[in-house]
Amino acid sequence: MAIKYKWLTEQLRDLIQEYIQNGRNRLPAEQELCARYRVSRQTVRAALAVLKESQEIRRIKGSGSYITGLSDQESRNVIGVLIPDEQQYQYPAFVNNLRTALAAYGYTCKVFPTYGHQDQERQILQFLLKNPLRAILAEPVKSALPTLNTELYQMLLQKGTAVFFLGCAYPGLSQVPVLSGNPDYGASLLVQDLAAKGHTCIAGIFQMDDLRGHQHCQGFLNAMENQGLLVPDRNLGWFTTEDLDDFRQNRDIRFLQKFLEKLTADCTAIVCEDDFIAWLLWEKLSLSSSAPFMETQPSGSISQLALSAFNTSYLTASGLLRAATLTSPTHEPAQMAARMIADKLKGLPVSSQEVPWQLSLPKSHN
Repeated sequence: MAIKYKWLTEQLRDLIQEYIQNGRNRLPAEQELCARYRVSRQTVRAALAVLKESQEIRRIKGSGSYITGLSDQESRNVIGVLIPDEQQYQYPAFVNNLRTALAAYGYTCKVFPTYGHQDQERQILQFLLKNPLRAILAEPVKSALPTLNTELYQMLLQKGTAVFFLGCAYPGLSQVPVLSGNPDYGASLLVQDLAAKGHTCIAGIFQMDDLRGHQHCQGFLNAMENQGLLVPDRNLGWFTTEDLDDFRQNRDIRFLQKFLEKLTADCTAIVCEDDFIAWLLWEKLSLSSSAPFMETQPSGSISQLALSAFNTSYLTASGLLRAATLTSPTHEPAQMAARMIADKLKGLPVSSQEVPWQLSLPKSHN
């Protein structure tokens, strides 16, 4: 029996991987395993005991054996995280929360920074094809532009790596679960707040090479239309990853200068892609003698451009920026991501999830 139960243990590990790929969480009953592999019940129980000891399954008396998603090799219980930069913007807080959330399921995570460039993303994906992980959580890079990297994601999926996206999915990979906010709902919160304060001419600036930027823009236009407001072409601006690189490397914000110069004279508010862009605008408006930044007064009178933004980071939380932003409960996005990953690796069905957005106002507005 010693040789047989070891052989069966490996067979069951292969079956577990097959079940995970097919979205099945419960292993066949002992009797069915006996018939399937032509072994005794004693051998089946010995193999299941090994899998239970290594935490690959959990056994519930009277119910059966269920896949935990964990590997018997600790080095295999690692989740890859592909994000622009672990040290910038909202990512440090998200990664810290994700590490904690994944640890509760028995996993660790390794961050692979893409720096927002497709060639770096490609190098990472090629590395992961040679050194596969159980799952990866990736923020698509320049998702609104053509890319060959989707083929590499397909190859990872075929090799058995579970893939999840943050923010949006690449075209052609719609089967991959996504964790994102609802752009229409988020935009409606921002626009309704500005309209309630008396703003009727509201501009928007979004990221052109990111599919989320297009979704945010469409949500903004829809929200404006619902308020009976139109957006002149001059009041719609775009920026790219390269524009952000120019700022970080050379403090170059000419793309924002051009955007501000073309705004219509009656524009009183701007909805931004995120609070980093809002902060750059605040800096520009604060330092410019021709347009000193002043907030909308609580009474609703408009003295200068008001800023609102999708997404919240330390810029808003620390008080460096005073703007209305969209936020979610502190740990919830990371917890949702960890739960999606853990469920998938257990063989449970997983679908895309929406992060619950709520409007966060500067303290002076409360």
